[in-house]
Formats: sequence, structure tokens, C-alpha cells
Amino acid sequence: MNIVYVEDDPANVMLLERVITSTGDELVTFQDAESALESGAIRQADLLLVDIHLPGELNGLDMTEVLRAHGVDVPVVMITAYDLPDYVQRTRALGGDQYLVKPVSVPDLMNVLHNYRA
Repeated sequence: MNIVYVEDDPANVMLLERVITSTGDELVTFQDAESALESGAIRQADLLLVDIHLPGELNGLDMTEVLRAHGVDVPVVMITAYDLPDYVQRTRALGGDQYLVKPVSVPDLMNVLHNYRA
């Protein structure tokens, strides 16, 4: 499975990289929404993992909105430290598929990957 992870925290990226080495999936990471959107990686992704709060002009919710407006239907899992009902509702309204709260445990990450691989 091809996974794109948009996350600006190196510790979170390293955690996912460690998980991915055990699953055999491919991972491409970006530190901001703009560089992810400009790349061709999203079009080839099977799953997008996106932090909500990102540096730059677009946050993860904005990025999801842009993707859906352009017909990109790749599953989007929002991963954020903010466990607020407003973010969950907005994620769903914009076409996000799932919402995970940091810190995400390795078993939870493995379950998410397994569910989208199936």
C-alpha cells in the first residue's frame, strides 16, 4: 500500500516510519500541505495520513477540502493532538474518513493500516 503522511513533527514521522518497515508498505512524507499537493505522490497513494495543524498557508483540513474539490477520493485519516468535537465534525464534513488523536499507539496505527489495506 502506498501511504502519504503529511506531518511536521519529526518524532511522529519516525514513529510511522518504524511501523511501515514492519508492514512492507511504501511511505512518502511531507512537512506541509502545499508540498504534498504539488507532488504527484497523492495521486498514487492508497491512503493519506494528515496532521491538522501544519506550517504554511494550508492546514490539514484545508488540504482535505482541496483534494475532495478536485475529485481525489483517496481515504484521508486525520491525525491530530486536538480532540475537539468541532475538528471531528469538520473532518467528516470535508470528506475525511477517520480521525485519530495523538499520541496514536502503534497497535492503533497497525489497525488503521490493516483496515485500509483490506
